[in-house]
Amino acid sequence: MFGDVITNASSSEYELELLLHDDLLTTIVFVNAIISAVIGLAGVVLNLINITVFIKMGFGEFTNISLLCLAVADVGSLLFLSGVVVVYNPLMLQTADADLLSTMCYLTVAVPHVCFSEISGCCNIVLALERFLCIAVPHRVKSLVTSKRVVLVNVFIFVYIILVKLIGYIGYGIPGTTYNSPNNSTAATFGPTALSKMLDSISTIIDNFTQLTTFPLMIGVTAMTIRIFKKATSWRLSVTSSSQGTTMSKRETKLSKIVITISIVYIVCNTPPFLATWVIFLIPDFSLTGSYRELFIATFTVLFNIDAINSILPFLIYLNMSTKFKETLKTLTLNRFRYSNKQ
Repeated sequence: MFGDVITNASSSEYELELLLHDDLLTTIVFVNAIISAVIGLAGVVLNLINITVFIKMGFGEFTNISLLCLAVADVGSLLFLSGVVVVYNPLMLQTADADLLSTMCYLTVAVPHVCFSEISGCCNIVLALERFLCIAVPHRVKSLVTSKRVVLVNVFIFVYIILVKLIGYIGYGIPGTTYNSPNNSTAATFGPTALSKMLDSISTIIDNFTQLTTFPLMIGVTAMTIRIFKKATSWRLSVTSSSQGTTMSKRETKLSKIVITISIVYIVCNTPPFLATWVIFLIPDFSLTGSYRELFIATFTVLFNIDAINSILPFLIYLNMSTKFKETLKTLTLNRFRYSNKQ
């Protein structure tokens, strides 16, 4: 089926151009840029609150380290997403070349946003895997999962994905200029050189592998965690008699529910981007430089908003499901209020 689509790409280009001509594409991108900026800035604030609360809660429990790393990744993702409105604003749209604008947005906003989104996905996997081990082997988890190991794993995730993305930047430059006779003006053309195309291909192969394996792995780990969580909950309810055991079970149950909820939200919000990644993989023309360029840009401006929603929902989950998070946030707010009154 996809082979037929690729073969008939030239015949369908005209229809796509009618569907997504320049004016319509500009409108779609600009509207979504505004939405992205609003969601992104709100998400940055909420995730900065998450970071502050987790630092205040301390790192006696290794789960807080993973939750902190997840919040840091979400801040990076949302911060770059908010930059869409800087690139696609009316002033830039009137003065800059459309191709140059798309390339700028791709390099300065889209790639960094996707980079931190992938980091967020890997942090979610680590978080879910930690919870799986806590439930599956509670007596060995302290020897298997330590704070030092959690820090090292999360640092490796950040470094690995950022380096893969940086490879694609090498070689971008100004290969030439274009003279416009009617306007008597010369415009510089900024884009990939021969070197960057080769390195970008390497980066894309590694990047596609990461994206196409992260999502299925997340589904698998989450499914295993839910399954073993249900079994463990039933077993503990049947054998627990002491009040201390009940308290411990409730604390573990709450934390497990929080992690499982975050994992499910991630899976739901990242299903459309995952499918879009497969389309890119199967249809080479569905890219920034391919025949379906306009459709590619329009699709991902919408998908970025879904991705942004995924990054702000953890705050609401913590607020509704974690008593300790609410108490710590309340304490920080009251202390801040008292400090302001003393000034």
